[in-house]
Amino acid sequence: MVTEDQLEHEDEEGEEMHFLDHLSELRLRLGIIVASISVFAIAAFVYSVELFDVISAPFFAAFADDILIGTGPAEAFILRLKLSALCGTIISIPVIFHQAWLFIAPGLLDHEKKYAMPFVFTTSALFLTGVWFCYKLVLPFAFDFFKDQYLALGHVTPTIKISEYMSLLIKALLGFGVVFETPVLAFLLGRLGLISSALLISGFRYAVVTIFILSAILTPPDILTQFLMAGPLILLYSLSILIVRYTGKNS
Repeated sequence: MVTEDQLEHEDEEGEEMHFLDHLSELRLRLGIIVASISVFAIAAFVYSVELFDVISAPFFAAFADDILIGTGPAEAFILRLKLSALCGTIISIPVIFHQAWLFIAPGLLDHEKKYAMPFVFTTSALFLTGVWFCYKLVLPFAFDFFKDQYLALGHVTPTIKISEYMSLLIKALLGFGVVFETPVLAFLLGRLGLISSALLISGFRYAVVTIFILSAILTPPDILTQFLMAGPLILLYSLSILIVRYTGKNS
């Protein structure tokens, strides 16, 4: 006869095995993501000189008569590594979102699994749109603003460290890529019944404050660039309200 203690022990063992299965699956997905980023980063390293010309273009468009400087013997090499890792990550975005989908797919219903390709396509497109928006629109405005501040002072010559420029670039590009995922996050939370359009509407004022705080963290320290991030984010939040209204469980 099976006792209550034995049943309890079997339940605990089952939960432990279930957790270990999830952990093993997570390691597999992370391993594939790391491998993808590594392969593309190695390929990008071969072309890192040409890629540097691309990523430095917004800077030199504003600071045409100035230079970027290195302050350490290994800084050029480290710069090429960072640039390669950044490009490897951006190119691997479809792989990253596909692996994320495969990780959560076992917990989905059969009719929900058909959203795999739309999910991967939409998340990848939104992320890359955020990166493009930052590179083509935000960074040029930001560097023009920074250059104007030097001109206003009149007797200060800008000599910018390449490491600082690269850190700013990585933070801005990836930050914009991530925040452009807002509609997808809203769709998923709406389908799970965790948010509703009414909740999003009632929290709009708080969302605007949060957006400006997030913009201040993720962008260079000037008002213009913060507005350039905050504006699209507010539009994306408004779009999220419509998405949740028509696709959410509780809307």
